[in-house]
Amino acid sequence: MDHFQPFDFGACDACGKCLEACPVMDFGPDEARREIHSLLTGQQTARLLRRCTACFVCDFACPHACRPTALIIQRWQEAIERSGLPRRAAYFLPLSTPNFRSYVVEHLPPDEGARVRAWGDTSRVEEILYPGCNWITQPFLAMTRLFDDLPIRGALELCCGETLYRSGLREAARRQGKRVVAHFERLGVRRLIIPCAAGLNMFTRVLPGVFGIHPSFEVVHLLDWLAERLRSGRIPVVAPLEKTVTIQDSCYARLFGEDFLDRPRGVLTLLGAHIVEEELCRRQSLCCGIAAGFSPSSGYHPLDITLAALNSLNLARKTGARMVVTYCAGCLQMLALGRLIFPLAPEIVHIVELIQTASGETPARRASRRAARLLTGVARYQTPHLFSRARIRA
Repeated sequence: MDHFQPFDFGACDACGKCLEACPVMDFGPDEARREIHSLLTGQQTARLLRRCTACFVCDFACPHACRPTALIIQRWQEAIERSGLPRRAAYFLPLSTPNFRSYVVEHLPPDEGARVRAWGDTSRVEEILYPGCNWITQPFLAMTRLFDDLPIRGALELCCGETLYRSGLREAARRQGKRVVAHFERLGVRRLIIPCAAGLNMFTRVLPGVFGIHPSFEVVHLLDWLAERLRSGRIPVVAPLEKTVTIQDSCYARLFGEDFLDRPRGVLTLLGAHIVEEELCRRQSLCCGIAAGFSPSSGYHPLDITLAALNSLNLARKTGARMVVTYCAGCLQMLALGRLIFPLAPEIVHIVELIQTASGETPARRASRRAARLLTGVARYQTPHLFSRARIRA
C-alpha cells in the first residue's frame, strides 16, 4: 500500500473498521462509524481529529485499502489553512526560533556541542551518517568508536521535514525536503545512512512520491549498517547482554513491513538480549508521545504529549522487562521525558548504547539529563502560551 497517495473516497463504505483498530482511541463499532462519517463529510469529529497520532494503524485495518491516515492529515491541513495553529505550537515546529530542539542544542555540554558544530562541515564527502533533528539534540549517541570511519553531517536547519508533513504542513515540508536534498547533493553524497525511520520514509517515499523530489543518493537505515557489521564481526560482541528487554517500535517502521520490524529484534538477538513484547507492539505499537501533539487542536500541548508517553511506558512496565529499547532517538527523548514523571517504568536505552555495551564500550547514557533540559525549555518558552488565544501561520 502506498500510504501517501490521497484517500480513496470511491472505495470507502464508511464501515468504521479502520477506526475500530485504533490503539489510541478505543472506539466501539458505533462510535467508529460516526467518526468516519464526520471525517468523510468534513465535519468536526468528536475525538478523532484531536487525539489521532497519525500512526497509520487504521491504514492496515481498512478492508478496502482507502488510506484513512491520508484523509486525517488532509483534514488537519484544511484546519490549519482556515485557522492556523495555536501559539503554543510554535515551540515544537522545527524551523521556529526558539524551539524545543534549538533550546537543548544551545545548552549542550561542551563535548557534545563541539560534535554538533563539527557536523556542520560542508566539505565534499561520499558516505555520511545523517543525524537528523533527534540525534542533534542527543549527540552523546555518536560518542562511540562505532562511527569512527563514518563521517557525520547535519544541522538542526537540515531537518528532513517529517514533522511538518505529518502535521499537515505540506508546503513547508516540500520546501524543507527540497532544501535538504540539494544540500547533500552539493556535498557529493552518494550514500546516506539514516538512524530514523521517519526520515527514511521522507527521503525514499514522501519526497519522491508526493513532491516529485528524487534524491540522487542511496538512503540506508542505520540498523542495516550496524547489523551487517555485527554479523561480519567488524563490531565484536565481547560482553553479551543477557538482559530482558522490550522494544518501542517507531510509528514509521510499520510502513516498511514485518521485515523492517524484525531488524531491531535481530540486532538485539545478536547482542544476547531476551525480548518480551508489549501487548501493543510492531504494527499496533503506541506512539512514544510526540505525535499526540500533531493535531491542530492539540498544537503540541504538553499534557497530550506527556499522557501519551506515560501510556506507552505503562505498557512497557507490564512486560516486566528491565529496559525499553528504542531505535529512534525521538522515542528515546520522549520516553526519557515520561520516565522523569513515572520512575517505576523500565530504563530507557537506545539500541546503539546496547551495541556499545556488548562491544566493550561504556555508553555516555545522558538521555534522562537531556529530557530534563527539554522539560526546562518547555516550561520557559511554551508554558506562557498554553492558554493564549493567538494563532500562528506556519
